Amino acid sequence: GQFALVKHYEKELAYQLSSHILHTIYWTNLGGKGGEPTGELAKAISAEFGSYAKFKSQLAAVSGAVEASGWGLLGYHPSTRKLMILQVENHQKQTAWGVVPLLMVDVFEHAYYLKYQNRRPEYVNNLFNVVNWNNVAERYASARA
Repeated sequence: GQFALVKHYEKELAYQLSSHILHTIYWTNLGGKGGEPTGELAKAISAEFGSYAKFKSQLAAVSGAVEASGWGLLGYHPSTRKLMILQVENHQKQTAWGVVPLLMVDVFEHAYYLKYQNRRPEYVNNLFNVVNWNNVAERYASARA
């Protein structure tokens, strides 16, 4: 019955739980050989963004432009049956309800600073060289099921 700290703990829960979920997805998204997606995911990307190159440019631009720390996100919205690219500030701000994260781009400085210092766009572009598109495709298939 003591709710004086409810606001504080709700914010902490949203931040920490979202951090855990997004990092877990991020680590499974990596370790591939880069390249381009294939199959249904490739078709959906082309249909939604015009081409893989346009998709990659948009996700890189969105990821590079996140204010302070956060994420670039490719997600699937089941209600609209569409792919979406979103900026996520911190771990939970500026999201769309119901979006299922498929591909995460971590743009917190801890993800890239040791190698890239303040060159976030270079880090984001090089991240595409290690995307595990099979993992992203599996997440897409699961989200659509």
